[in-house]
Amino acid sequence: MRTVFVRLLLHLTVAVVLITLLVGALVYRYTTVMLKEEVLGANTELLAQTRKIVEQALGEVQQMATSLAINTDVQKSVWLPWNLEEEYHFLQNTGNLFSERIHSSNYLHSIYLYSSINNKLISPSGIMDLTDFPNREPLREFIEGRETMSWGAGRWPDERNSSDSVLRFYFSVPLNHMEKKGVLLVHLKEDVLYNAVVNTNNRKLGNVAILNSEGEVLSYKDKSMLLHPFADTDIEQIRTEKTGSFVEKIGGKSMLVSYLTSDFNGWIYVTLNPYQEVFKRSNDIIRITLLISLLGLALGVALMVLVSRNYYKPVRRMVHALSNHLERPFTKALHRDEFSYISESIDHLFNENEEFKTKFYNSELVLREHALIHLLSGSPSGSEELKRQLAYYGIPLQPEHFIVIVLRLYLDEEPERAEPEEKLRNLIHFQVRMLCEETMAAYGSGVYIPQFHKQDVMIMNTGTWGDREQTVNKAKELAFQVKRNVTTQLPEASLTIGIGGSYRSLGEICLSYNEAVEVLLYERFTGTGSILSIHDLHINYMNRNRFMNFRQWVDKAVNELKIGRLDASLAAKDELIRQLVGDSALGLHHKNLILNGLLHALMTVRAEMLTGREGEEEDDGLVYEFAKLQSLEDIRLWFDKVFARTADALQDKREYKNVELIGKLVSHIQANFREPLSLQMLADLTYMNSQYLSKLFKEVTGQTFMDYLTYIRLQEAYRLLKESSLGINEIAAASGFGQKQNLIRTIKKHTGLTPTEYRKRYAIERLNGEKSKIDTDPIH
Repeated sequence: MRTVFVRLLLHLTVAVVLITLLVGALVYRYTTVMLKEEVLGANTELLAQTRKIVEQALGEVQQMATSLAINTDVQKSVWLPWNLEEEYHFLQNTGNLFSERIHSSNYLHSIYLYSSINNKLISPSGIMDLTDFPNREPLREFIEGRETMSWGAGRWPDERNSSDSVLRFYFSVPLNHMEKKGVLLVHLKEDVLYNAVVNTNNRKLGNVAILNSEGEVLSYKDKSMLLHPFADTDIEQIRTEKTGSFVEKIGGKSMLVSYLTSDFNGWIYVTLNPYQEVFKRSNDIIRITLLISLLGLALGVALMVLVSRNYYKPVRRMVHALSNHLERPFTKALHRDEFSYISESIDHLFNENEEFKTKFYNSELVLREHALIHLLSGSPSGSEELKRQLAYYGIPLQPEHFIVIVLRLYLDEEPERAEPEEKLRNLIHFQVRMLCEETMAAYGSGVYIPQFHKQDVMIMNTGTWGDREQTVNKAKELAFQVKRNVTTQLPEASLTIGIGGSYRSLGEICLSYNEAVEVLLYERFTGTGSILSIHDLHINYMNRNRFMNFRQWVDKAVNELKIGRLDASLAAKDELIRQLVGDSALGLHHKNLILNGLLHALMTVRAEMLTGREGEEEDDGLVYEFAKLQSLEDIRLWFDKVFARTADALQDKREYKNVELIGKLVSHIQANFREPLSLQMLADLTYMNSQYLSKLFKEVTGQTFMDYLTYIRLQEAYRLLKESSLGINEIAAASGFGQKQNLIRTIKKHTGLTPTEYRKRYAIERLNGEKSKIDTDPIH
């Protein structure tokens, strides 16, 4: 049998090859990055030095142009008309001045002065019309533009029918005049300036190029390479980032382009380095690394063969010994290699003892879990008995210093079924236990108790954790690690963790457990997946002003509900909950206290509204429902429903009270209509606003107060006219109208008759035996 030996050799070989490739890749990457940073650093230094030299030269040109612009002869050449028939020394002086400046500088190619009054140009070589000037188009663009100075590049024809590369500088004369009367043109020798930069840097800098802000080439050793080298996106990147690098194909070759943008005039300075040459040393290094690794691999394989053969001999002897002791050895088809053969042989020899071992072990596990449950439940057993149980069942807990951590596990349920399959749930619980026990081992001794009252529990020894504050911080760190490991390994699971207090003796473990369970009640404020500690409940203290602010929102919500403004009441309630969520300095205990205060205020309103056993039972149900809510969003929606039900009940009660009140007022009117009555008198009698009382009266009776009072008085006046012989003045006084004119006007308005006519018609109709047609209520 050589299967184990061969497999081991192959595994080791593959491992060494993978390690070699990984090391080579890391070395190559490191070398490439290092070389790139070195090249980019050198290029940045080079570009900065080049920019400094060029800007110094350009600055000198601008200073020279400024001094020329204020020269008296130059000013005369701009402002005065040129009459060449007369003697004008200022034109000759201007040309000589330009000639002196050109001969005093290696960079200057030529100087011209354009006068818009004469539409001509003057230079050391003479005077020419604008139409004969080679670069008249750029000059016209500058004259028409708003800039007072501008830089550019172009070609200038020479005597050999060829052209020179020049840098153009346009300078307005006078400088700050609204209208450009003249323009000073200075041409620089681009190749001389470029060579000066190369010589100053004292190295081969032929790859430095100067571009304007639009990406056009101003200066370079080979402009044909950079006619259209960069895309618009590259130029935009250069403008935005000011300095940096990118890789671009130029002339069919990949080039590493480093760039630097000048703040002086917006010109762009770039260097071009062949990409392959930059990283040539990286390729050489990786070749050497791979060669050394291959030599090491060959030597390692040889050593593995030698060492593995020596270690394989004891395994082979064990296989022969087992084969000799088995009555019926296994066939080769039943095992894959030597180790599986050894395992199956040992299983066969000790198979009879396994059943007994399993039963005994399961019994020990049950008793062990029972002892742990006693610790959490507060068993009356003495301290010594508890220590004895820890020792007997091998529970890895020290006899002093404990803290309890309770885990509440949530699983993401699939929408098509109410709950995960039982097997899947059990598997997830088992994985959570394994992850928690692995994390606990890094923090000291402790035990894990699964599914105690549907929650998992961890009991940790804290004797080595330090003082009380350090112990609390260590417990939070452990809880955080447990949560991170579980959520990383099991994305479908989430944990809310409660941490109890730190206690000294075994008998106090139940106290820490109860505190951990208690703190989980505050999960509604922090949400699923939070870590809560009993030590954090009272850490944040509420000052009186903050408490009064929350109390004001509670009072506002309840008061708005009392007066029937449900929308305003709900808005106040939502603002209260919003402030609770945003107040990170407020402790969980105080948040719970404030929400319970809102519930109690609501129940007080309901107690005033509902009476009897039915109302008490409903309020008891509210307390039970509120205790089961799991989040602030659930609490907000629950309060919406309760507020709406309470508002409907209050509205019903108001309507009932309104009907009762108006009924009493109607009875008062019917009993006292003969007396002077007014709406304000009734309002004062009921302690109500007169307008609001008028509205209620109209809603209940369908009539206004004055219409109803008039109706009652008219009925009495009709009766007296029909049944008595009293005079009109007496009837007006007896029916409440007071004066005779009021009675006459009101009856005529409703019947079209005077009181006397009404009495006569009624008498005639009665004599004729006809039923009176006006004996009905005129108002109705």
